[in-house]
Amino acid sequence: MSYDIALYLKVETGGPEPVDYCAADIGNYTSNVSGMWRDALGHRLADLKGRVAGDCITDLRRGVADMEARPDHYRAMNPPNGWGDYEGALDYLRRLHVACCAHPKAQIHISH
Repeated sequence: MSYDIALYLKVETGGPEPVDYCAADIGNYTSNVSGMWRDALGHRLADLKGRVAGDCITDLRRGVADMEARPDHYRAMNPPNGWGDYEGALDYLRRLHVACCAHPKAQIHISH
């Protein structure tokens, strides 16, 4: 199982309904590292689902900073099956943070 994250904006086109526009596709990464993200963020990554990107920037910045400051702590959490690792989990969180900063009015969509 993996997390697949994209940021969407609702765009008014003059039609009867707004159109969802994919502002950023973060891609996917294995849920085997979800414990790392939970430790870094103070909550599950899945808890960001449906939230406005700008409201998540502070948590994401703090999570990235914590992962960068304590690499040995997070490397110790690498999944024993080899699916995912500290470097990949940090990169994924960084990409999500950058996308949220670039598109603060977008809504976070997560499937897993």
